[in-house]
Amino acid sequence: MQLSAWNTNVDKQRSHSVFPVFMYDSDIGFGFGGKGIVKNQFQKDESFDLILFGSTRGEQWYVFTFSVPDFEIRQGKRYPVSLDVKLEYDKLLKSNFFGIGNDSQDNDHTFPREFVKMEAALSRAFTERFIGECFVRFAHYSVYGYDPAWGTLSTSVPGAGETSLSAVGLKIRFDTRDSQINPRRGIRIEVLSEKAVRILGSDWGYAKVRFEASVYQSLFNRNHVLAVRLWSQQIDGNVPYEELSKIGDSWTGRGYKADRFLDKAMALASTEYRLPVFRKLGCVVFMDIGRVWPSFSGFGWRKWHEDGGVGLRYYLENFVVRLDVGMSKEGTRVFINFGQVF
Repeated sequence: MQLSAWNTNVDKQRSHSVFPVFMYDSDIGFGFGGKGIVKNQFQKDESFDLILFGSTRGEQWYVFTFSVPDFEIRQGKRYPVSLDVKLEYDKLLKSNFFGIGNDSQDNDHTFPREFVKMEAALSRAFTERFIGECFVRFAHYSVYGYDPAWGTLSTSVPGAGETSLSAVGLKIRFDTRDSQINPRRGIRIEVLSEKAVRILGSDWGYAKVRFEASVYQSLFNRNHVLAVRLWSQQIDGNVPYEELSKIGDSWTGRGYKADRFLDKAMALASTEYRLPVFRKLGCVVFMDIGRVWPSFSGFGWRKWHEDGGVGLRYYLENFVVRLDVGMSKEGTRVFINFGQVF
């Protein structure tokens, strides 16, 4: 199928999607809030995305994203330039830390942690499928109220206390998906290179390289989709623990607590079978397997962490609402979030 080039005279219809949230998450308790997207309000193919969220375990999460052109409108088209700006604040009164390494032990210690993040990215689609992007990212982390007697997190752990991060990076992406919101066919391959730079005010200096590939194939009909993702990442240098590669949350190992396994290198594979249930409602069956290392020089096939589970998807015009129940040898986790995992 031949994809069209970017055309500012198409996709000009105004649209909006709003979804209230009342939910339970194993990491944050009962939550409430909402998500809304307004698209093409000013007829520039722009979008405004807002998340407001709070929970009974003390999380406050606010996210604002502005994109022009909107990421779904520009999918599969050539365009000269796009701008994406994201502002995020998250405060969690019961955050986890289990130590660093693939053999870290589970615990029930929790403590307050908060962060403020800002990211701005410029991208260009050189062809309908080949996209280049440059970005700058700023973050400030605060960890406080931790008892050093617990023996895992202390001032000797990089990132404990107050710390700031500034980084610049490049992304190269090959993308044949038919949608960014809910792809049913195609592939996506992305390579990221990021450098934390002290000249911009960063307390840290490190280099990150990430490779991610996803494949989507319709089965039986277009609404039955098999999706597979491979993800690997390596970090070299002085890095705060909040930025380490990780297995464990609603985006990686869905059967494990948030931030369960941390280290500088990570590999992850995920598979989902997505199928319809009724109208806008769908479900998924999934499996994740991954592990972390100090570096890929220690790569091996032992002590990988597996999980599996089922989930529901509710498909709106501008985003997907998802519920996943992940099960592993360490228990069962429940997550509700926005967007497909991959």
